[in-house]
Amino acid sequence: MHSVMGNLRLGPMAIRYSLFVPKLYNYCLSLGFQRDRMMPSRAFCSDESQGYPVILLAQHFGTFPFDHGRVGGKVATDRHGPHAHHGEDLVIIQASHAGFDPETRRFGFYPRPRTTNAGHGANCGKLSAVLAWYQREYEHAQENVRIGSLDGESVVIIDNALLDTSREEGLFLHLDRVINQAKPQPLRVFSTSKVFLASQELRSKLPPENWPETPRSAGDLLSADLFFFRRQPTLGPEGHDLLEESIAPAMPDLVTSPHPALDAARYHTQIEFDRTYRSIQREPAYRNKNLLFVSGVNIDISPRPGLLFPLTKFVPWAAYAQLRDGTTFVLEQDDLFGTLSAQSADNPDQISFDAAIQTMADVEGIELPLV
Repeated sequence: MHSVMGNLRLGPMAIRYSLFVPKLYNYCLSLGFQRDRMMPSRAFCSDESQGYPVILLAQHFGTFPFDHGRVGGKVATDRHGPHAHHGEDLVIIQASHAGFDPETRRFGFYPRPRTTNAGHGANCGKLSAVLAWYQREYEHAQENVRIGSLDGESVVIIDNALLDTSREEGLFLHLDRVINQAKPQPLRVFSTSKVFLASQELRSKLPPENWPETPRSAGDLLSADLFFFRRQPTLGPEGHDLLEESIAPAMPDLVTSPHPALDAARYHTQIEFDRTYRSIQREPAYRNKNLLFVSGVNIDISPRPGLLFPLTKFVPWAAYAQLRDGTTFVLEQDDLFGTLSAQSADNPDQISFDAAIQTMADVEGIELPLV
């Protein structure tokens, strides 16, 4: 999993949003950004759980942020030009997200109090929906790849459907890692499955004495290195599912993870930072402007009773700065976390929503012309 997720760590790297946003604002000031020239932009999912971070961005930056986001936290890179036209000192915050229920300690869930049953739903719903097909395929394979003992030999019993390599889509076994290649022919042929000598790789995962005489499902022995997926591109109302395309290479690791939704969000954030970083470098509208792009994961902690909003935390991954004077640099997770931690959480420039809304309500109205 480390080779897929890299070093995107949670735990002590998580920063409460009420601290993250003013620290980010002050870091922008330290880079030479000016308050009245700053235009923040957020690339978040459309879930209501992302509303609290947006409110804080508006409060501390003094303007409602531009919208750079597509469902799942994908960055709409075709909006770089319009974003650049709205300010001179530009900030982009990208975050995929995952829910966290502190009662059950589970990732990937968030309360839905306004639904009929008022239960918990998947969070991020989009990432979870993309994962669902792959998880079903994996669960089917776990049940239909079985291990056992035959004449003192460790064997694997594989359903014929999983041996069909002509299928257009589904889960496909790395048969050279599952079947003993010294004797690849089946030992037994049943009506719906075949029996093979197990590979050394598979046998190394379980002591010889634990291979049962009565075959059982492989279960977790079917690890990510033993299979891959093939799937036809998913088409919907908006065309090809770009989010699914982004995380598809990591699917074997994601479906075998103890926290699939969280790791999908982590992996997607890493993909999006790299992709967006390169698109920013090629965007002519950002030239001769200050720009800071920050990427991470939003952890939506289910709100306690009586609270309107989640106790959302931001886990920084990386940042890219492209300044008007030609300076460019990338901050990796440790450096970005250290840089943000060093900033003050005090922002004397933050606005009061109550005061601003009252002022707008009290000001003399403007009549529109009859046209």
